[in-house]
Amino acid sequence: MTTPPSPDDISDASAPSPDWAPPDTLTSDADVAPGPTDETPPADTAHEPPPEDGPERPSGGDERPGRPRTNRFAIAALVTGIVGLALLSIAFAVAALVQLRRRGGRGTGLALGGLGASAAWLAAAAVVAALFGDSLFSAEDGESDPRRRDGYVLPSTLKVGDCFTAQTHDSADHYVYPSPCANPHNGEVVAEAALPAGPFPGVQRLTAQAAALCKERTPDSVKRVTAKDFDPRAEVPGRKDWESGKRTVTCTLVYVGENNTLTAPLDRAFIVPKYETDFEQGDCLEKWDEYMAPPVVDCDLPHQYQVLATYRLRGKEYPGDKRLDEMILEGCAERAVKVWKSDPPLDKVDPTYSAPTKESWESGNRDVYCLITGRNGPLKRSFVPKK
Repeated sequence: MTTPPSPDDISDASAPSPDWAPPDTLTSDADVAPGPTDETPPADTAHEPPPEDGPERPSGGDERPGRPRTNRFAIAALVTGIVGLALLSIAFAVAALVQLRRRGGRGTGLALGGLGASAAWLAAAAVVAALFGDSLFSAEDGESDPRRRDGYVLPSTLKVGDCFTAQTHDSADHYVYPSPCANPHNGEVVAEAALPAGPFPGVQRLTAQAAALCKERTPDSVKRVTAKDFDPRAEVPGRKDWESGKRTVTCTLVYVGENNTLTAPLDRAFIVPKYETDFEQGDCLEKWDEYMAPPVVDCDLPHQYQVLATYRLRGKEYPGDKRLDEMILEGCAERAVKVWKSDPPLDKVDPTYSAPTKESWESGNRDVYCLITGRNGPLKRSFVPKK
């Protein structure tokens, strides 16, 4: 949402003109190789034949005489391929072959050798994954190190309500980095549950049982934020832990939306696009955030914003930033006059607003929120009557 600056007051209630501002209006010479000079060479070297191991250097040329150099990318492709950095080797090899085709030179064999070595490594990895996939890439062995030297831990070492940062696009990476819930993070431990005793059911069946149990045990106050932007995950015990009597499942939620960060516990916030919220005139808000808006609070408690009015703009085409600001200033001023009549409390509050961006406009968002904020600190009472 755009956040234009806000002036101090509305000068005339009968002719609405309060200005509104969005919340949180917080060549040098190139080095060249020396070329041949125009001076006449000494008699004993003037007619000296060119070197036997290369062509005669042409007049004005920049290349030193000699055999073509070996392409550096080709060398890197072979080295990284031999040591097992397959993806990097393939990238180097492709770059080398492209350059060799365009510029010539040596190194085609090295590049192809790097590709061959990379293919061998990838084939070996595929065989190992096929034979030992469950034990290598799951918790079946129960031998995962719960804590690593870099500060990452397994969710099972945390308590319900603890927050963390996790990989958003790799749910197979079980390790997370603990973080206070007030700091930016993207995940939270939402529940723990014990599976019933019995023989070890296998990784696939155990994962399915854990997912169903986590869905059941997640508190209702947290379920309301679970949507397509949240990835429910469960850390399950491995075979050795299971056989030793450890059958606890750790349930987590990881936010994978565009914003990718949270700044409050899940049971204290809702996380939806702003145009899907349902604020009304007189609602008091603890703060305002593009993607994560706290719930409405009691107006007698300290809060940063209060909703003066909400309305929706019309039009198919985005009007442009300047015209959009003008439209919102006029719309919020008209509504301020209707709410406050001839007695606006502009000595205590400042007007502001939140408006759609060009991107959100094109996605269907036309909502405008006319807001007020405290002039000398947080608001501690209501300045806008409920409808």
